Amino acid sequence: MKTKFLRGLFFVCVALCASSVIAFAAPERGKIATISIQKILGSSKVALDAQKILQTEVDKYQAKFKADEDALTAMKNDIEKKGSVWSDEVRAEKEREYQKKLRDYGLKTDDAKQEMQQLEKRHMEPILKQLNDIIAEVGKKNGYSLILENTMKGLRNRTGLLYADDALDISDQIQKELDSRLKK
Repeated sequence: MKTKFLRGLFFVCVALCASSVIAFAAPERGKIATISIQKILGSSKVALDAQKILQTEVDKYQAKFKADEDALTAMKNDIEKKGSVWSDEVRAEKEREYQKKLRDYGLKTDDAKQEMQQLEKRHMEPILKQLNDIIAEVGKKNGYSLILENTMKGLRNRTGLLYADDALDISDQIQKELDSRLKK
């Protein structure tokens, strides 16, 4: 009984020694960094300039559509208030007119959304491409094996990163490189 125990203990010791030798012989772990794309785009001069251009266009469209929205609201209120005293034909005609204007308004807003998407693509795509290139270059140059997105940490995170030490964050370095490359 005692010899079985000693033999078992011997095999456990040999296994532990072998695993520690393997662990010491294993290659060094690679470096890991994190970045916040949201932080980079929120503090980069070129990205902020592009966002200003986009916001200017959004404001123009909002001002342009404000009159149409007000007219539609007034029509709807008029139909609701006066609809009961109108004849069926008049009420049906007003409702058809309201629906037609509502469809026209929907088409205008859809067109505006497409134009805004094209404008966003034209202004933001070169920035995002350059950002992607910079991340890859910094990763290779500094020997990072992995660079993770850490905009949102914890269980609500959609990227899967639950925790990362702030010392791993290289967002500022990436943002400075982006601004220096895309200076106007």
